[in-house]
Amino acid sequence: MKKITLTTVALLALLAMTGCSPDDKGSSSSSSTATSQSSSVTAESSSETASAEIKIADGSTTDSAPAEGTVYMRQLLTAPHGTKSFAVVNVTMNGDKILNVQLDEFQYVSPDDFEGVPNAKGAFGEAFPADTVLSSKRVNNEAYSKMMADKGGATQTWEESMSAIAKFAEGKTATELEAAVKDLDALGKDGNPADVVTGATFSDTSGYLQSIIDTANKGMIFEGEKTEAANLKEVQVLGAPHGDKSFSVTTVALDGEKLAAVALDEFQYVSPADFGGVPNSDADFGADVKDGLVLSSKEANNEAYSSMMADKGGATNTYADNMKAVTQFALGKTAAELEKTIGELDKLGEDDSPADVVTGATFSDTAGYLQAIVDAMKAV
Repeated sequence: MKKITLTTVALLALLAMTGCSPDDKGSSSSSSTATSQSSSVTAESSSETASAEIKIADGSTTDSAPAEGTVYMRQLLTAPHGTKSFAVVNVTMNGDKILNVQLDEFQYVSPDDFEGVPNAKGAFGEAFPADTVLSSKRVNNEAYSKMMADKGGATQTWEESMSAIAKFAEGKTATELEAAVKDLDALGKDGNPADVVTGATFSDTSGYLQSIIDTANKGMIFEGEKTEAANLKEVQVLGAPHGDKSFSVTTVALDGEKLAAVALDEFQYVSPADFGGVPNSDADFGADVKDGLVLSSKEANNEAYSSMMADKGGATNTYADNMKAVTQFALGKTAAELEKTIGELDKLGEDDSPADVVTGATFSDTAGYLQAIVDAMKAV
């Protein structure tokens, strides 16, 4: 662990070196509808938080995965490429086999050349280091790939290399990928990663594969439908389903037109005294975040965030339990069927509960979370 340091020198170094390495990325996204919510929690800054030790909460778990025959997602926060970014890694699995991989990285870059994550222009963006914006490499594939070419001599885009790595992992087990990591590590500095992973030119190809392995072994579990289908259609999108102080990452897998699996997490700036930050919050990525705050995953900090919801909003269910109720309700349904449910939620009066429509969901923004899932399904 490391204490937060806010230095102008560190920021200048960050801006000067951002994205210079030939192992970076970008992707496409879709923004979810934002509605008012009672589960909203704002972190208050203080002199105490500025000196708090930074912990990392990556969402790892020792929970057992569903038995073969049930598709499921595992999601983990990692740092596969240096100290200036963090990644959201999602793998869809059936048994111990990886069916699909979705991976995006987030980094602070210049707002002149890059599009920020949802709510970058809202309250969420107020915590960004000065003169930067938090951006998705996947969403900004073109801009980030140009930077890779200009500063690192990259010959192909971030998306092309990342797609090659994901394709290589599909159909394999974590154990099989471990053998590939050993082969990559044996190449040495002058070796070509594409000799092991066809089409991958990232010098950090080994790091990205290791992130996929770690996710398959210990990522947060989002249980899906019982199915033997191996040709699920997937997409990962960004959204803002809950006010302007956070953004979301939603990954969906479709079996035909129906939702087979879904993972949804949100990221918000909070106090390091009570919350663990995303990977690299204790390194360059976390340097100069305003007010001594850290960017945190709500799922990875379920206990702390749920306690804050209860203290400040009177919530009776945990964040994770609410989100599980929403995602489990959506499974097996089409986008049109979920849109009908959203319409029912929108008609509820002040004295009605979202749980009357979606069992177990007490978020007042239940409609917003369902809309984030619908937006992702339509983006497939």
